[in-house]
Amino acid sequence: MAGANHNLRQRLADLKTKTSVLEVQEVDRDAMTKKTVQLINAYDDNVTKLTYGPIKMLDKGSLETRDDISENPVDFDSVMQDLNDRLVRAGVIPGHPMFLGFIPSGHGTYPAALGGFLPAAFTTYSVVHLESPAAVQMENRLIKWVADLFGYPAGHAGNISSGGSLATLTALAVARDSRELKAADFHRCVVYCSEFTHYAVQKGLRAVGMREAIMKTPPVDKELKMTAAALERQINDDKKAGLLPFLVVATVGTTLTGSVDPLNDIADVCDRHQLWLHVDAAYGGFFALCDEVKQLFVGVERSDSIVVNPHKGLFLPSGVGVLVVKDGKKLQECCFSEQTSSVFKGMQFFSADHLSPCELSFELTRSFRGAQMWLPLKMFGVGVFRAALEEKLLLARYFYGKLKETGEFELPLEPEVSVVVFRATAPPGVDINNFNQQLLNDLVSDGKIFMTPAELYGQFYLRVCVLCFRTHIEHIELCLALIREKRGHLWGSFQSNAL
Repeated sequence: MAGANHNLRQRLADLKTKTSVLEVQEVDRDAMTKKTVQLINAYDDNVTKLTYGPIKMLDKGSLETRDDISENPVDFDSVMQDLNDRLVRAGVIPGHPMFLGFIPSGHGTYPAALGGFLPAAFTTYSVVHLESPAAVQMENRLIKWVADLFGYPAGHAGNISSGGSLATLTALAVARDSRELKAADFHRCVVYCSEFTHYAVQKGLRAVGMREAIMKTPPVDKELKMTAAALERQINDDKKAGLLPFLVVATVGTTLTGSVDPLNDIADVCDRHQLWLHVDAAYGGFFALCDEVKQLFVGVERSDSIVVNPHKGLFLPSGVGVLVVKDGKKLQECCFSEQTSSVFKGMQFFSADHLSPCELSFELTRSFRGAQMWLPLKMFGVGVFRAALEEKLLLARYFYGKLKETGEFELPLEPEVSVVVFRATAPPGVDINNFNQQLLNDLVSDGKIFMTPAELYGQFYLRVCVLCFRTHIEHIELCLALIREKRGHLWGSFQSNAL
């Protein structure tokens, strides 16, 4: 027995020696930090140079071979060089000032990035109040700040999730439970939204077990907004048909066009029919800070739940979304487990005064996301974010106005927030859709700008979304110049081919 114990102790000593490398010594940490800062500076150098294109792809074959994980270690410099090639020199860089596609996210300020690093270094576990009361209280204060922004009264509750998709999923679950819907009736339940509502709603319905629920899209108006009158007609028709209307999703800033649904009118309809009103403000929500567009948010305080993404409107690294539910007890009832695991019995994990994130979301393991939001808001103050968002609004209007002045473009919608949809006129006899598809291809392949298309009722448009904090007037001027230059070249090539 003694010999066996001796052998065991020797084996444990050998394993301790082998695994001691996991505790990185101070001198090595300093070297790693220095190398990491160099990588960050190289990234910043790339994204702030106008001539540095955001699209830089490595050969896919080389990526596959370099992804191998082996039994043996690789030195830190080689690993960082690999990351440099992948993160700085490859792919689309969302933080670039000329990134004008999709809804830009993940373009975080440096303090926001530190807000991700520090909790990772400290291994802050912000799930229950017992383990990290300061982190839980900090996140609850951030939730209150968001709730106050949208006029929600006391009694609300919310959580900071990984983004709009998980936040939306949670909101759908709360709406389902608050209406006491049963699985046997899911096939008769109706969700109403516009045809431009984000597909996270459909994915969320599937995730909460309501795949059979019916999604209906009442007609939109000429500005591509849901109309309250059409919504109410649809609800009345569905009730007569024996269906169960229970949820309306209104959007503040659709992904495709930036349109904002008429919240107050839709809230009137929801009140009359006792439907849950959820507002998807993932993209457009933080524009509520700007007096320029305050009118777009009239009625938002009447909604039952709202989702807004700080990793969009507050320029945080991607992975930070906020859900707020007006009646916080409904969120808690939906997410909280009444049974405590036997492992934790006898311990006072929860606080009566400070709700914990695990009581208000489906996550039981999560990072301390609040720090990424807290640091920049405290360091810069809300005013600078208000100014930055106002700048994006005005840049979009400027871009729209300059395109209109030329007479060379069709502009179906005036921008409400920071999305502009447009297309170039085509030479006589040339298909306008094909012309604009080629124009987009030419612009993106040039490597100086990244844009995405918008298809509206079978018609092909180009689309610009101004939301990166680095994007300023000189970038919009460059964007305009590139678009007009490429259009001119393309127009000329089509005319030459016609001769």
